[in-house]
Amino acid sequence: MKNDKFLIIVFLIIIFGVLIFFPIKHILISTGKIELQMTDNWKFYENTGTNFIGKIEDNIKSKINSLENRVTNYFPMYLKINNLYQNINYATNKITSNNIIPIGKNSDDEYIFYDSKDKFYFLETKLTKKDLDNRLKKQVTFFNNLNEQLDKEIYIYLPTRYELTNIKENNLNYYIDKFKENLNPNIKVSTMQINSKKEYLKYFYKTDHHWNIYGALNGYESIMDLLNKSKIPNLQVKKVMDRKYYGSIAKSAMSTRIGDELLDIDYKSNLKVLVNGSNNKKYKPRKINYNKNNIYFDYYIHYFNGQFGNVVYDNNDSRKENLLILSDSYAWQIDYLIAESFNKTHVINLRYDDYKNGVFDIKNYIEINNIDKVLFLYEGGSTLFDMFDYNFVEKVK
Repeated sequence: MKNDKFLIIVFLIIIFGVLIFFPIKHILISTGKIELQMTDNWKFYENTGTNFIGKIEDNIKSKINSLENRVTNYFPMYLKINNLYQNINYATNKITSNNIIPIGKNSDDEYIFYDSKDKFYFLETKLTKKDLDNRLKKQVTFFNNLNEQLDKEIYIYLPTRYELTNIKENNLNYYIDKFKENLNPNIKVSTMQINSKKEYLKYFYKTDHHWNIYGALNGYESIMDLLNKSKIPNLQVKKVMDRKYYGSIAKSAMSTRIGDELLDIDYKSNLKVLVNGSNNKKYKPRKINYNKNNIYFDYYIHYFNGQFGNVVYDNNDSRKENLLILSDSYAWQIDYLIAESFNKTHVINLRYDDYKNGVFDIKNYIEINNIDKVLFLYEGGSTLFDMFDYNFVEKVK
């Protein structure tokens, strides 16, 4: 009990320390002692070679997060105080920024910015240009080696988020072109073409790092063209939530200033599904059970749930080809649609189950399951740079 009281006291000291910290930060920025900006190296805070303000905020956030689980049980006002912290952070940064307001960092250590003019969040990587160049080279080598090892058609589809696209030099389009130029020409690549901010906001959530259902549908159509398969005609969109969805970035920002609609495709699949080798009639029930106690509940995962290492859709039509998809959560909204055009579609997610700490023997898997085509469907930064350290090189053998 004494230990719990100590934790609460420490927590309160941190909170009130934060309230004092923000005015000091604002004074330093206003007087020119520090400069708050985005730079070509995607650094959050610049101060003639140091970033001590950013480090202080990171340290505060780290301390708060480390106490969060225990303190929440004894301190019911935690959420409101955390919201207060974020609102003060937002207000002070807004004073010293234009339309692009720095918010903080997410759980992947990416920088969060809020575009107050067009009202959406976007992320920027912590990686430097040198990091990106090295990672791109490593990924290109991975795919080229895979192409040499496998006597199968390899396809890559690249959904492209907003991060990096607003940097004048070395932006995402630059890296996509560099990626394609160095890939073996036998590997077929298709990229999501976004030519304006308006188009981006049509295809992606404003508060989450995923593409929305319109982006997923656009991706589905492009993937089917890439694979040279016919599309399911007349697919319609439906609403699945009666309240706003506050996605992963809104959760990191602890703010409800903007929200999204959670939508789905009005299509029912009758394909047999095996999850990790077993029949699973309840796989992806696509139902909403509202979490009244958590406004930032992750309804994307809850509704489109695909957190499994190995999923097989069985169309039971031997006249069709077999497809292997290696993917992340970007595939969850459309993998079953792609599967309609194949005999069996195997979906592998390296983050879960046997593959989480193991190795995926892709060559052996292809031989055993008579795979005809291999599709990589990851968020663009993961394919280009292994942005979130899925470790393709070591895990896919």
